[in-house]
Parts: sequence; structure tokens; C-alpha cells
Amino acid sequence: MRSMFTILAFALVVGACAQSLGDGPVGLDEVPELPSSTTWTTLRSCAEYESVTAPADAYRDEPIYVANEMPVEEVQSWASTQPGYETVWIDRDHNGWISVAFSMDIKGQQTALEDAFPGVGVVAVQVDWSLEELLNLQSRANEAVGQLTDSWSTGVSQTRGVVEVGVSVLTDEIRTEFESQFAGERLCLVGADPSTVFPAGPQPTEGDHWRLLVDEQQVGHPYRTGIATDAESLEALWGTIGLDTPIPDVNFESEIVVWFGAVYSGSCPDIQLDDVIVAGSTLHADIIMVGPAPVACTADANARAYVVAVERAVLPKGPFVIQLDVDGPPAGAPEERTIVDADLSIPGSVADPGQVGFDTSPPESHAVESGDTIEPDYPVDYRLHTRCGIEWLGELNDVNWRTDESVPAEWQGLAGGNDSITVSVLLTVSPTPFIAATAGESTITYAPSTDPIPPCL
Repeated sequence: MRSMFTILAFALVVGACAQSLGDGPVGLDEVPELPSSTTWTTLRSCAEYESVTAPADAYRDEPIYVANEMPVEEVQSWASTQPGYETVWIDRDHNGWISVAFSMDIKGQQTALEDAFPGVGVVAVQVDWSLEELLNLQSRANEAVGQLTDSWSTGVSQTRGVVEVGVSVLTDEIRTEFESQFAGERLCLVGADPSTVFPAGPQPTEGDHWRLLVDEQQVGHPYRTGIATDAESLEALWGTIGLDTPIPDVNFESEIVVWFGAVYSGSCPDIQLDDVIVAGSTLHADIIMVGPAPVACTADANARAYVVAVERAVLPKGPFVIQLDVDGPPAGAPEERTIVDADLSIPGSVADPGQVGFDTSPPESHAVESGDTIEPDYPVDYRLHTRCGIEWLGELNDVNWRTDESVPAEWQGLAGGNDSITVSVLLTVSPTPFIAATAGESTITYAPSTDPIPPCL
């Protein structure tokens, strides 16, 4: 259900691209005629556009940038005065170096960059497009897509030189119209396959072993669940939710009542309770988004109360939990999960107040893992896999980190029989980057490495 808030996050990505560091002056009156662009007879997939890079021999093993310490603004200010300058970006695949794009012959530009910025990781890259061309193409795409759908977003990916058009559902009509207007141009489409969109329709009023009692928007609380097992607890549940509707008839001999305090985005309100599922010792809702969704949903959490009667025959024969979806509550909302310490599969059985409660267990550790990004000068927990030793910390900020220190005895004790330990990592950028990993009273220092992390056998 929470994935509704990340539907087509494309809009957020391309929006960032459109405001990237490359939006400086272009100097068009100084740009000679552009090289001939490759011509295509149809729209290409967005995945076919690769990021532009310099020749391999233009890169060195050092410096390695591990955060945002590279002098982007200084390089951009200098480059914007050069003929054919288009944009700059940070290339995380090449040690965080600064790429400077030129739409003219770059012969001599690399030498000029190195002379202007000695010791800095910066390269000149040749592009066969201009930023002005891409912005004009984006403007045309805005006009075209706005006539086809109400939910869309466009952006310029300056690292790949392409205008990306995002729509909520990529229909044949949209694809055909864009093929007719933009075939052969640096533009691509992104959107959900129509076959994956749940069709809009009435809210189901029943399913296997359950029936819908209440469906009310803006009532109750988001990220909540609850239960009633007799008339008295049902009246109390009605008050907790804040319902004004009459309390329906329920046969508590064969049914219990469950409340799902669902959550939805104000910009994406079209959700429905599709099913109620009992799997093992968990009873959860299946809440889906129906119809075409906006390109992106805002992150405001609005409440929707679904109250259902569930047949006792399908309940676990013993304690069970109630939650909104199969994955359980998100961090910060443990009260979403209701724990029922009773066997309610017995006809007419009642859960005492002491047998129903919120989940009070400590939240799971949310330590970062290899492949994540961390901020400098801010310690965070990190899960270090020790099955193959501790020489390699892993990959953080797109950089591999390595040490030549030995395993402290304290770390070995903390690992016990597990293949990982949680350490606190602190990234320092200046004067040279390193990560200090601490567990207990022992600290190991890791340095950036351009070597690949070997596979763990």
C-alpha cells in the first residue's frame, strides 16, 4: 500500500535533472555548427540513452570524491566562458569527477581544464546536442503531452542528452502521437503499462470470508488497525474510529470485526479495499490504487476507514496480528499492528482487553548497507558483513572502502555466530577522505579504493 506514494517517482527524478548544475549560460553566439547527430526513425527507449563519458584515458585513479567536495561551481564558472560549453555534472561512476560537456570539437579543452584546475578530477566530454536544443524540444513535448493527458511531467537529462516525458499510463494513443511528432529526436517516453493498471470500479462489498461494513474517507486515523469481538467492544471501536454511522448487525458467534485505518495521498485518493487476507498468523488488508494515477503522489497521509466483518472459520487457531499490508508497519508507526493474544477461531469467543494491544516491540534496526549513501561528519549505523573478513567495508557513496588493519578481538566477539555486525561509520572528507568504523571501543579506518570488491567465496 505504501508503494502508492512512490508511483512513477520518475517525475521527481526528471524534475531534478531540469534544475541540475548545468543550467548556466550557454554562449550560443560563440558555438560553431554542431556535429551531425545520429538520426533515428522511431522513438528510442529511455534505457537506450547512456550517460556521456570522456575517453577512458582521460580519467585517473585519483582524486576520489566521496561526497560533494568537488569544486563544481568553480569549474562551471570557468567553463561557461568557453566556446561550445553546454553543461556540467558529477560522474559518480568515475570517482565523482566533474564532466564538462562541449558541443564543439573538444581538442585542447582537456588540457585547458587541467591547466585551470591542476589536481582536480575534471574531464571534457563531447556531445552532439546543445542545451538550447533540448530545452526547445522539452517545450514542444510539454505542449504535445498536455493535449493527451492531464497527468504528465517532462525533464531534461543533461547527463544523457535526452528529454524524458513521463505519463501515468503509456497508452497506444500517446505512443502513436509521439511517434508521429518526435520520431528521430532525442526524446523518450516513460509510463505504466496499461495492462498493469487496476480498472476503476465500485468498491467490493464482500469477498471470501469477509464483508464490508464501513468505507469512510477522512475518518479515523491513518496507519491504524483495531478489532471487536462482541457488541461492547464494537461500540468502543466505533468511538475510537470516530464513526457517526449506525452500528451494523454482526453475528459474533461466527464473525469478528476488524478496522483498517488505511492511508492515502491527497493527490492520489482513488484506493479501494480489494481483499482481506489471512496468511499464517497474520490478517491483513489488500488495498490497491485504481484507475490511472498521477505521475507522482504527494506524501501527505490521509485516513480512510475500512471496517469489515471476518468469518472466524479463517482465523488462526491462536494468537495473531492485524496489519494494513503483508509487510507490516513502517518505521515510526508500530501502532499500526494490532496484536491479538487469543484464539478467536472458537465460535463466540471474546478477547479480553488485556489480550488486545499495539505492537510495543523495539523497531527494527535501519542500519545502512553496502551500496547506500551517507553524509559526511554524521555517524550512522552500518551493517558490516564479516563472513569474508573485514578488509572490505563495502560500497558507500559509489566508492569501495578498504582497510589494511586486522580484526579487533572485540569485533570478533560482537560477531559471535553471525556473519555481520553493526558498526557506527563516520565519513570524513578533508583533507583526505576516510571512514572510521567503530564497534564497542574499537575503531578501524577505511580508505577509498579503485579496486573492485572481490567476490566472497
